[in-house]
Amino acid sequence: MIFELKIKDFILIEDVTVDFLSGLNIITGETGAGKSIILGAIRLILGQTANKDAVRIGADKASIKASFYTNDLVNELLVKYDIPTDDEIVIIAREVQAKGKSISRVNGQVTPLNIIREVTECLIDLHGQNENQKLLMKSNQLNLIDAYGGIPIEEIKRALKSTYREIAALDKAIEALRVDDLEKAKKVDFLTFQLDEISNASLKPDEDTALEKEFEYLSNIEALKMSFEKAVVWMKNDHDEGIVNKLSTLSNEFSKLEAFDDEIVDFSARLKDAFYALEDLSKDVENYKENLEFDPERFLFIERRLDTINALKTKYGQSIAEILAFESAIVEELEYFESIENKVSELKKQRDQSLLIYNEQASVLTDLRQKSAQKLESALQNELIELNMKDTRFKIELEVMTRVHENGLDEVEFLISTNLGQPFKPLKKVVSGGELSRLMLGIKIVLGHLDNIPTLIFDEIDTGISGITANVVGEKLSRLSKMSQVICITHLPQIAVFSDHHLLIEKESTTQNTMTTIKEIDQNSIVDEIGRLVGGMEMTTATKHHAREMIEKAKALKK
Repeated sequence: MIFELKIKDFILIEDVTVDFLSGLNIITGETGAGKSIILGAIRLILGQTANKDAVRIGADKASIKASFYTNDLVNELLVKYDIPTDDEIVIIAREVQAKGKSISRVNGQVTPLNIIREVTECLIDLHGQNENQKLLMKSNQLNLIDAYGGIPIEEIKRALKSTYREIAALDKAIEALRVDDLEKAKKVDFLTFQLDEISNASLKPDEDTALEKEFEYLSNIEALKMSFEKAVVWMKNDHDEGIVNKLSTLSNEFSKLEAFDDEIVDFSARLKDAFYALEDLSKDVENYKENLEFDPERFLFIERRLDTINALKTKYGQSIAEILAFESAIVEELEYFESIENKVSELKKQRDQSLLIYNEQASVLTDLRQKSAQKLESALQNELIELNMKDTRFKIELEVMTRVHENGLDEVEFLISTNLGQPFKPLKKVVSGGELSRLMLGIKIVLGHLDNIPTLIFDEIDTGISGITANVVGEKLSRLSKMSQVICITHLPQIAVFSDHHLLIEKESTTQNTMTTIKEIDQNSIVDEIGRLVGGMEMTTATKHHAREMIEKAKALKK
């Protein structure tokens, strides 16, 4: 709960310290005295965005500091965000500079507003005109049903959310694998065409090198013939002019000279070897020449084959090795597309299994919510009757949807009929601000034992009510303050008389400026303030007597 609020240089407040106690804290004051300023300061503590207009004229900055008794939920959040903790208190501070800069702190550490909001949600529940509008939202209405259903609903929701996350993860995985069917078909067709073009060529490693060599050979076959014919003529001439014949004659001559010198024997032997070698060479050259023949079919085949290979090179790589590597990559990509279908099929099977579990859990959750809704409907109907809304009928309508959601399949609508004979209509289309405030009060009373929020603040709870209804609202607030600290801003004496702690807001004006002050008032001053609320500015003996009677009756009811 909040036990201290320090406000300095905020709008019309110069320097004020407000002490709050447990129980029902009532704030009253004349119209225009500045009750909304106190609420504005609290909203800043709750993380509302600030602007420089909040700074009192003439001041450099406005500062607001709220001290709370902490709880386990708050400390868990502080630990989560590496914010210093204290076993007993948590201090939240806002500073707004005249130049527009805003600083927020938790336990002295600068903290972003989103974390401030998350922390204060565990400390204060504020109900003003804007906050009560949340009751009109279907998601919040469903949360109320779940809260009233207690632990059984909490447990099945936890299990259902886990299953939902599994489904969401599977959907994400499927979506990541899924390719647009038309684009996929185009891609597969193109890859298949490329694969067929390469596969049909039946390429062999280094095949192009051998073919190019053979192509060069066949292209120059006539030049080869001419060269070899010349070689045959030079080596072997029919008129003994050939090299072979001349070498044979020279060898024979040296054979005759062998008897004269051993060295000549060596020369003769070497000449014979040269003769035989040249004779063999001449035969081989002549045979090769005889076999030199241009094969036009082979030449055409090689030419076309090289054209095919070169065409593939322009598309898929500069060598056969690169083309074959490209082919392997295509095969892998096609296999990947095929595997996608298999993976998607497997993931869909897993999703179907998870969806079966989800639907079973959702069905259990729906049954529990139906029971909780019936009990909440009955309890709220009783509260509305007690809040002097006797002709008002309240109904909760649950509808089972088909979409998968982390909160289950249920959608809720709070329906209300404010006059006898009128049909039920959605809450947002019927109720006034005052009716909505009383309905929220009834909900807080019904759910009070389940609400872990230590402080409830009510503004405009008295809108559109008076007399007996106001008395009932005051009594309800008093009862609610037994479970949580309650702070209520009111202008009705029927509510104010139930205070455990009464704060008075006043506006003081001088010739130079206007300031708002807030102070705790004692029993005598409370009587005067209740009298003012009852009878206006004129305080009579009868007014005071009536005020005391109202206070005494409230005390009796509080017991």
